[in-house]
Amino acid sequence: MGFFYLAIKIPQTITITIFTNIASHLISLILSALAHLGLFKSPPDPDDYTSTAGNYLLILDGSSPSLLPVPVHVVTASIKNKVPIVTYSDFAVRFGGPEKPMCSVCLNDVGGGDPIRELVNCRHVFHRECLDRWVDEGQVTCPLCRSMLLPPKKLLSAAAVAAVDTVT
Repeated sequence: MGFFYLAIKIPQTITITIFTNIASHLISLILSALAHLGLFKSPPDPDDYTSTAGNYLLILDGSSPSLLPVPVHVVTASIKNKVPIVTYSDFAVRFGGPEKPMCSVCLNDVGGGDPIRELVNCRHVFHRECLDRWVDEGQVTCPLCRSMLLPPKKLLSAAAVAAVDTVT
């Protein structure tokens, strides 16, 4: 006497599909549980950057080998915080320059006691208010030569050391 059984042969592709579907559902379940607990933040949708392209800039950061989308207001705040403000007379003593330079944003002369932002990358001269207004419009490059207003970290640290040396 034997046992009666029925064998059904399931194709191998269907078996693989079933297991991958189960695995993907388990992964989705785990990720949603982690997101609910606040331990996982899903990556931003790439379409969000293209729909609001005017609100983001692509910046090459030293910590990542790829371009990172950064909101414009973060970059403009960083420019205003990191680009030093000096008087034109101090700037002219250190680097030389014309006696009557002209601000190419407002087209007025820059006086010796006028505050300017010291552009470390290109050494062009603008009134602080004019350059701040330029940056507030979302522009992150020099109005004349289009070099980046936010200097690289090594140039920024060299400018900070030079500013400390002139104060002491």
